Amino acid sequence: AMFVCGSTGALFAQGRGAADTADQLVWTYGFIILAQLPVVCAYVFLRKHLGSRHILTTSLIALLVFAPAAHVIASVVHIIFIRLGIEIELDFGHSTLLFFTATSWDQSIWTLFLCTTLGAAVVEEVMYRGLLLPTLVTFIGGRSMWQAMVLTSLIFALMHIGPAQPSAIVGLFVFSLGLCWARIKSGGILAPIIIHAIFNAINIALV
Repeated sequence: AMFVCGSTGALFAQGRGAADTADQLVWTYGFIILAQLPVVCAYVFLRKHLGSRHILTTSLIALLVFAPAAHVIASVVHIIFIRLGIEIELDFGHSTLLFFTATSWDQSIWTLFLCTTLGAAVVEEVMYRGLLLPTLVTFIGGRSMWQAMVLTSLIFALMHIGPAQPSAIVGLFVFSLGLCWARIKSGGILAPIIIHAIFNAINIALV
């Protein structure tokens, strides 16, 4: 349902804002997020136990372990891919980051910042860690959740193909494993949302 809603939102955003500008990206992200909000609200309403445990501890551990690991692995893979001719040398793994290199931030850039941090964190965590991961755990079965975590992370990473470089896709896969771990460890999606939002904010700050 969230994929369909997101695609519908993207269609409504077409033709809004000048091409290849932050305004256009804000319209696109904004409509995608708004279109998925009904599913997010339904998830919050229907899930009986939204309470999470050890939110701060889990978030801190995941940020200190998986976020640096994702950056290091993506950097190493980027160097390898450059030498293999798969990628060109770029300072940013995701095309959206280019818009944050502006010397002064206007309303569009600040709105884009909110969309890519808080908006993306809430929507994507409900989709992948709130709905997809538990579904795969139930479907796959077994005592270990790693198969479901790996499959969820693979889908999460592949959904970023296009704006993200192949090496960044690898890094996102590693980062998603941390988000899945945080989801299982904390028992809810609040910790993954916090981790995701901070991770994206850090990436923006680094540009």
